Amino acid sequence: MAQTTEQIPFTDAKIEVSTDNSTWTDISGFAGAVTRSGGARNVGTAYTADGDTAVQAKGKRAPVTVGVSILYTETTTPPYDEIRTYYESGADYYVRWSPNGGASGDEQYTTDAGKITDCPEPVGDVEGGDPILIVFSVQTPKITKSTVA
Repeated sequence: MAQTTEQIPFTDAKIEVSTDNSTWTDISGFAGAVTRSGGARNVGTAYTADGDTAVQAKGKRAPVTVGVSILYTETTTPPYDEIRTYYESGADYYVRWSPNGGASGDEQYTTDAGKITDCPEPVGDVEGGDPILIVFSVQTPKITKSTVA
């Protein structure tokens, strides 16, 4: 098989958040990274006397945690304020992203209704002058892949 020449960098990603899975806010101008952890499927194993390898059965999938890195600002409507409010209330929150930019026909990934499990206060190092980054985390049952309409 020949090596691909159609790789996609994450530099053009579109990253959005929603409180109702209907109205989406584009936070691409604030967001710098999306990470994913968890979601492993449990697998049960058992051994029998007649055989050298395990018999396997599938189990349930663990929740997925999506982390989004955003720049902290104190502008009129910074994403941090909404995210912090939903973190404190425990209300449902959604994240979706399209690695190729979100144009019609691009693939996108959307969390199910999740809970913001972490939204740290702005902290940093006074020496460096780096912008303040906040990484908020949303735990969700699963992520759904779809195509942008």
